[in-house]
Amino acid sequence: MHLLMREGVLLPAPAPVTADAEGARLVADLYAVTPPAAGGAHVRAMMNTTIDGAIVGSDGTSGTLRNPDDSFVFDVLRALTDVVLVGAETVRTEDYRRPLGRDDLLSPSLRPGGAGRPALAIWSRSGELPDTIEPDWPTYLITPPGEARRAAVRSGIPVEQVILAETPAAAVQSLAERGLRAIQAEGGPAALGRLAAAGLLDELCFSTTHRSVGGDSSRVLRGASHEQDWDLSSLLVGKHATISRHVRG
Repeated sequence: MHLLMREGVLLPAPAPVTADAEGARLVADLYAVTPPAAGGAHVRAMMNTTIDGAIVGSDGTSGTLRNPDDSFVFDVLRALTDVVLVGAETVRTEDYRRPLGRDDLLSPSLRPGGAGRPALAIWSRSGELPDTIEPDWPTYLITPPGEARRAAVRSGIPVEQVILAETPAAAVQSLAERGLRAIQAEGGPAALGRLAAAGLLDELCFSTTHRSVGGDSSRVLRGASHEQDWDLSSLLVGKHATISRHVRG
């Protein structure tokens, strides 16, 4: 891959980014963030798409869109986050367990909270989670107060790891209060749509796979209408994907 833009400025010449420890450190520095003071959180959305806008392949998952460029950057970003936030529908469709990140970026920890591994937070009203979810990872269940008891029992998540939140803002604040202030939202479209409509996304990051798939795949954001300007902050281009980072304008 090559880095073409950094902090909104085009580089005089493309800078090579090697798929090794040195390249991983460069990408980690490129995407590093400091959550706001006073206990606030920084929310980054990271999604894979195709050049024709699909977020899933022919098998109905994003797995078939993965490629070496996407996987390299994705593993770096997971090493920078305190918690991966995802909707239950995506958890049921994709293989979500132990979202660790690149091995060579885990020690010393680059996460703002300093943990050796990221937590997993799942939005769900029903608590219907696949058997692959491991409550002791640690994993949090985010659910409305009225659904909490039933959802907790059904999910198998310990009660102390159940977060009661009626709104996206309450969910983000509750994670921040637990020291999980660098939040990476990985979908699905409805979950990202709720965050976007509430004005809670600080970054929109995309890995655009150099492929088209057709079909009727959902958009990246699905939900209430909103207006938000974004500034292109960085751009990485590889053989298999273009990796872009947009920050709130």
